[in-house]
Amino acid sequence: MISRTPLPLRRLVVALGGLPLFLQAPRAVAQAPVDTPAPADSGRFVVLHRRDTVVVERFSRAGELLQGELVRVVPRRDRENYRAVMAPDASLPLVEVAVRRGDNPPTAPPVQRTRVIFKDDSVAVDDVTSNGLATRIFPSEAGAIPYLNLSFALLEQATRRAAASGRDSLEVPFFNLGGGQTLRGRVIRLAPDRMRLVIGSVAFDLRVGQAGRILGGGIAEQELTVERQ
Repeated sequence: MISRTPLPLRRLVVALGGLPLFLQAPRAVAQAPVDTPAPADSGRFVVLHRRDTVVVERFSRAGELLQGELVRVVPRRDRENYRAVMAPDASLPLVEVAVRRGDNPPTAPPVQRTRVIFKDDSVAVDDVTSNGLATRIFPSEAGAIPYLNLSFALLEQATRRAAASGRDSLEVPFFNLGGGQTLRGRVIRLAPDRMRLVIGSVAFDLRVGQAGRILGGGIAEQELTVERQ
């Protein structure tokens, strides 16, 4: 997996770690059908802790492909490049992530490659490192959305699903790429241009545009803000 040191959920963002190691029993998830692929879109998210930049994420959506680069400015400029296939229900059945350390040039081979395949209520994870290939199978839930810490482009899959559903509240499962757990999340419509995404005890208050596009927001209790540019 991408992160091997899980942290408590309340430290999810500031500490830049993974989610806690626990599993919940699989339950059915409400699916919001989407008849056509989302239109092409691109941009970047800048995440600040107070006035300090902690993450810059560049991303693009085109057809069925979502791809991007997450640069973790703190504690060092580690980079995670991801490519994901988008399904009509806003899930991502195939995700590939390549990790490079901050002291390596952008063209250097990744120190880790991970391929994640979602199928029904399970997830297959292939990890390739200097130690070779390791494959693991994790229980999950149908329609689970992969969670990569501080990736708002991936979180946007949940707000897009909620917008397409037309509901004021939608339960969404998340599969933590940093530890292999499936967590329950909920997207709540607060106003036409605002949503709250709750994962465990962490609440993301988000400004959204059409189709659930995240425009900005943050986590007030952790003094974190994010802006789409």
